[in-house]
Amino acid sequence: MYNYFMLMGRLVKDPEIKEVKDQHQVLHLRLAVRRSFKNANGTYDTDFYNITFWDFLVDYVKENLKKGVAVVVKGRLQSVTNQLANGYHVDSCNLIGEKVMFFENYHENES
Repeated sequence: MYNYFMLMGRLVKDPEIKEVKDQHQVLHLRLAVRRSFKNANGTYDTDFYNITFWDFLVDYVKENLKKGVAVVVKGRLQSVTNQLANGYHVDSCNLIGEKVMFFENYHENES
């Protein structure tokens, strides 16, 4: 079994850091990833992903990543089930970042 994702894109805004119980830190970042193909209008669409980093990567990410920086993020998917007020259950996946690599000279080519 293998649980893995890799995304390359730009940060939409500065990372947000929160303290959670037991003095753990969690950092959330939003990554814009341009699709590799053009849509019917001849332009590239962009997908947006929320990625969570825990404890050991929080300090590194908060000191080095700012809005607009191009990065590659490697991580895993974590499934979550939430119960709504009406009793229904909703399944979703969280992206948990495990490694960050800078792509300082990356420029998106429009051709």
